[in-house]
Amino acid sequence: MTILKDASSTALYGSRAANGVVMITTKQGKKNQGKVKIDFKAVGGIVSQAIPHYETVGAKDYYELMFQSYKNSLIYGTGADPADAAQTAATGIYSKLGYNPFNVANGEIVDANGVINPNASVIAKSLDWYDPIEQTGKRQNYNLSASGGGENHNFYFSLGYLNETGYVVNSDFERINTRMNVNVTPKKWLKMGTNMAWSFTDKGLASTTDGNTSFGNPFRFARYMGPIYPVYIVDPTTGDYILDEAGNKQYDHGSGYSQYGIGGRPVNIDRHIVAELDYNYNNTKTNIVSNRSYAEITPMEGLKISTNVGVDIQNYHQKDFENKVIGDGAPDGRYNETRYRQTAINWNQLINYSRTIGEDHNFEVLLGHESYNLEYTYLYGMKSKSIVTGINEFDNFVTPTSLDGATYEKKTEGYFARLKYNFQHKYYFEGSFRRDGSSVFHPDERWGNFYSVGATWRMDQEAFIQEINWIDQLKFRVSYGEVGNDRIGTSRSDYYGYQALYTPYPNANESGVKWSTIGNEKLTWESNKSFDVALEYGLLNNKVHGSIEFYHKISEDLLYNMPLPSSMGLNSQPRNIATLYNQGWEIGLGATVIDNDDFKWNVDVQASTVKNEITKIPDVFISGSKRWAKGHSIYDYYLYDYYGVDPNTGEALYHVWEKGVDGETYRKYDDNGNPVLTTNEQESEKGYTGDSSIPDLFGSISNTIDYKNWQLSFMFTYAIGGKILDYNYRDLMHGGDYGDALHVDMKNAWKKPGDITDVPRLQNGNSHLAPTSDRWLTDASYLSLKNVNLSYTFPKSMISDWGLNSLKVFASGENLFMLAKRDGLNPQEAFSGTTSNVYLPSRVVSFGVNVSF
Repeated sequence: MTILKDASSTALYGSRAANGVVMITTKQGKKNQGKVKIDFKAVGGIVSQAIPHYETVGAKDYYELMFQSYKNSLIYGTGADPADAAQTAATGIYSKLGYNPFNVANGEIVDANGVINPNASVIAKSLDWYDPIEQTGKRQNYNLSASGGGENHNFYFSLGYLNETGYVVNSDFERINTRMNVNVTPKKWLKMGTNMAWSFTDKGLASTTDGNTSFGNPFRFARYMGPIYPVYIVDPTTGDYILDEAGNKQYDHGSGYSQYGIGGRPVNIDRHIVAELDYNYNNTKTNIVSNRSYAEITPMEGLKISTNVGVDIQNYHQKDFENKVIGDGAPDGRYNETRYRQTAINWNQLINYSRTIGEDHNFEVLLGHESYNLEYTYLYGMKSKSIVTGINEFDNFVTPTSLDGATYEKKTEGYFARLKYNFQHKYYFEGSFRRDGSSVFHPDERWGNFYSVGATWRMDQEAFIQEINWIDQLKFRVSYGEVGNDRIGTSRSDYYGYQALYTPYPNANESGVKWSTIGNEKLTWESNKSFDVALEYGLLNNKVHGSIEFYHKISEDLLYNMPLPSSMGLNSQPRNIATLYNQGWEIGLGATVIDNDDFKWNVDVQASTVKNEITKIPDVFISGSKRWAKGHSIYDYYLYDYYGVDPNTGEALYHVWEKGVDGETYRKYDDNGNPVLTTNEQESEKGYTGDSSIPDLFGSISNTIDYKNWQLSFMFTYAIGGKILDYNYRDLMHGGDYGDALHVDMKNAWKKPGDITDVPRLQNGNSHLAPTSDRWLTDASYLSLKNVNLSYTFPKSMISDWGLNSLKVFASGENLFMLAKRDGLNPQEAFSGTTSNVYLPSRVVSFGVNVSF
């Protein structure tokens, strides 16, 4: 894999190279190889969750904290006498929570001081909701390949199989893939080849895992489930399971408790993530066929005429059944299917001419044309009311409830040229021009012109450098280029950015249409202008090598779906809204620390910085936890300002912000210079916190150690600085919602006048105690051990009698550990600096063998 990111190397690839180019060179056979070479690799491993869960309180602490929530809701919500409120909370907290996992009476769990009954012991089983949805996963992976070649051809064939069960039940994944890469040279002037790949995946991931805020998301459900609720029905006296007639445990649906599980649900809507993972069915099958074929003729020396065709076809089929017992499918059961086919065809024609004049002047000219066509067709249907159990087909359901389908198309076309020149293979100059058109834009705005220039100086070819014997390589390069971007967002309707679209919409059995997108005929290309300068070096017989690079990238006429006022009836309109830049340094340093006959140790360190700033924007607007405004970054947090806790009342205090004449917000102070505070954050403006999700420094550290036939390699990734808005932590630090789990930090909550703490009091129903504010900004620094690989290669003298060319055995580990600010936090989740209820990274420990013969 080769990463192209500097201006001169990416400009030639057009709009799809707006964020760089990843060039993947697949394996090929060698010409005149003789015998066919066979390679086989087998790997088996164990899969587990790499990041621990957030630390939450147990049943006893939970009842004490919920007592505080109930008591404070009486005192501060209804004005009750503190002593009366404490007594009421002590005897009535069970009625608020609905479950008693202890061996004491319902009204005797806590006393009037909020202390758990010393005789209380947890007797209820299955209070850990993570346990039944997690498992020890397994991975097995096999790859077989054959390669060879003769004087006028080469070939490579591979076949692979992967089977993995994740650490969450039903998260199994199976894949079969194959590739054939053939190149032939039937004539000296003709070369042809094709690279065909096919993969089939079969994924079982229960529908209940979808949606960050969905009640059916297992990570959300288990994370926020209070620690007093059993997964299965238990005897309230003994805590033992109450089994059904067949001797099986029965799921406890928690019927009738409005706050059972995740707070805020309507009464009698039952959810049970373990049951839903058990009863529901979700299966996704995907077929992907890719082909890259080319033909190249050389009619005369230095002239090459070629054509390249790339075709990618993806067929997707998802089946989703939701049971009739519990969850969204109850009480009848429902079934849906999603099918789509995506076909992408890319075709280019190239003329390349190269010539050397004398011994010093080397020229290369490239002319080309490229067209790209994408078609996406999907069909979705749903029926409800299942007839029999276990048949997941439409014929097994009675009532059609939804049927939807559409076809989307996008086309681009480009003409381009490039000139390369070098003098004595020492001074290199390059320039390119490209004209691109996209169907996303109105015909009057469809075409954009982009160019690049670059130069490279092979300093190590200069006589005065060659006299310095400790310099082996020294190269200086600089480039500037522009690339267009026509991608607005992730919606397929963005393919028609300039058009106002309407959607067929039946109304009371009458046909009709409704306005779906507003369109923008003035929409035009986003332009990404990049400048970079770099120095690459190799020193001390290349024992020290690396690069230092500075980049500055300006994005003008930024494409964005601009939010619209609700009075418009539509959510957004595509616009060219802003200009911003990203700039920073990228430093790579590699060194051979030790190098002798038996022992070698190489170290590679990568470090990067990023600065982002908006330099032009006509309309300031809020985007989640950020505010887009001139002079600020799109990654700058814009939130309420949490000041602390009132020691007398336990209220959360917020620093009041007010708007200045310049439209910016500033912290407000009284005449004595004291901050103006409020207990209702909505009485204040939001403001820039001075924090960003961008780390100060991030990169990786790799080590490779060779000792005789042993090799050990391992890589760390890291980030220093930056903040992450930990929504998951916030939701565990709520103000006291009955039934919702609590983080252990809530044990530090304010309890009585005079307490000094940064955690407000608990009070059910008080939304001002834990809103989204800078209180939840957390240091995003981390250190992660990404992978470790230990291998042993058998000497050829040991295996030659076995008919083998090579034999290697190895053990590897992925995502072995990560150091972060708190358990449960994954700072790598999103560069925008937010957390959500997603499938956490997997830790995989594998063992394998590589054989070649």
